[in-house]
Amino acid sequence: MKGAQQVSSTERTSMRRLARIAAALPLLALAAACGGGGSGPAVSAYAPPPPPAPLADRDRLYYDTTGGIADSVRMVLRTPERFEEVWSEATSRQDNPPAPPTVDVSSRMVVVAGAGRMTPEDQIRVDSVGIRTVTDAEGEAEDVLVVIVRTLRGCGRFALEAFPLEIVEVPRHEGDVRFLNRSEQDPNCGLSPSGDGS
Repeated sequence: MKGAQQVSSTERTSMRRLARIAAALPLLALAAACGGGGSGPAVSAYAPPPPPAPLADRDRLYYDTTGGIADSVRMVLRTPERFEEVWSEATSRQDNPPAPPTVDVSSRMVVVAGAGRMTPEDQIRVDSVGIRTVTDAEGEAEDVLVVIVRTLRGCGRFALEAFPLEIVEVPRHEGDVRFLNRSEQDPNCGLSPSGDGS
């Protein structure tokens, strides 16, 4: 009887050990899949892309108002041939058109922003660029390059025509490019020469 009780106790102990091992196996498998235990790459938390960053002055290739390109345009140029074609058109009103700068199209691309017919007081500027993750109609996440273009409208003092146009280079992006247009009035409009509005 005593021997039977000893065997029963041993079996119970073994069964408890097996139960603990069985409970621990899924956790061990999860740790291994996530790179735990020092094997495999560690899983890092998702970090959202930074907001669009201001464009550096060195990336501004050309600014003009003479109307080589007189339309309101937003263009992305990814090949040297297309860049040279648009550059030639943009500079065609210059007495001595400058040669196009060299752009490394393996890592860069060109963005053109034209404001159309305005006045000499008005300006256009490619303000900032950056990657944003958006969700498409099917619910899939997609990285798009966002280009923020600002148009500054003058105070309407001149009736002359001008065609503000800027050409810049930005990091190359093979996916979708979206332009966000911002229009602002010159904050100095309505101020007297002394700057106090009187």
